[in-house]
Amino acid sequence: MIYFLISVVVIMLVSLVPISVILVGPKMLLMPARRKPEYYIEKFGFSHPSQIGLRYESDTILTSDGYRLSYWMIDDPKCEKAKGAVIYLHGITDSKVSGLNYARQLAGLCQRIYLIDMRRHGESEGEYCTYGYYERHDVVRLIDKVSSEIPDVPITLLGTSMGAAISIQVAAIDKRVSRVIAVAPFCDLFSIALDHEFRHIGIRNKLLLRFVLHRAEKIAHFNAAEVSPAKDIKKVHVPILIVHGEKDKTVKRQYPQRLAELGEQTELLTIEGAGHVDVLEKGGKAYLGKISDFLASS
Repeated sequence: MIYFLISVVVIMLVSLVPISVILVGPKMLLMPARRKPEYYIEKFGFSHPSQIGLRYESDTILTSDGYRLSYWMIDDPKCEKAKGAVIYLHGITDSKVSGLNYARQLAGLCQRIYLIDMRRHGESEGEYCTYGYYERHDVVRLIDKVSSEIPDVPITLLGTSMGAAISIQVAAIDKRVSRVIAVAPFCDLFSIALDHEFRHIGIRNKLLLRFVLHRAEKIAHFNAAEVSPAKDIKKVHVPILIVHGEKDKTVKRQYPQRLAELGEQTELLTIEGAGHVDVLEKGGKAYLGKISDFLASS
């Protein structure tokens, strides 16, 4: 009798996991938690450009569907004229604060840096995150602003993780993008979501994930299949530097490798000893030198 009861409990638990994932999964996918300034204070020791001596301006852009997105513009007062513009796109749950380490390095190269909180992140409005479906058009709005402020300068997109995937999607639809630096990009939403499914609940169930994505699509009114840097990179005709940490356990190495193979003008750079979020720290001067050369290339 005891073995029968144990079997029943096991069956109930096994059946409850898919049900709970279907119910909770879409909201977890669409509504990532927002990191607060305290997180960055603990991690970096700062959470604002004023705390590390950077000259900045705060502003917002309005998306086509009415959301206000917050961004900082940072430049070096020693530079009489900007040689180019770099738009930094952060990863999931992150914010524009995560780009400050890049900003203080790149501003010294006389690049004007724009750090934006994507919808549903940081100080920006937005109910749902769609991993590029709507966000790519949001970035186009920012490019409109950049182009009006400093016309005729090259515009580089620098994205990490989700931001890297979005940067490729943007470059596929906006010819004003001169080059892309994509740090740890994924190939498509389905494959990276499948990886996260395994990481969080220990199973890799494609059918279950399709149910979750289908419900998420209905809630946020988007098409998950269109979130595919692997498809979009074939439409990009500018140089792309894909960067990947040797020890990255969040984004499989096969994803940046595949993107590098699919791209027309694509280079893959591996940072030894780096994981998913410490590429800049581990890469050091050599990595920054590579970025400097890449920005200066024609």
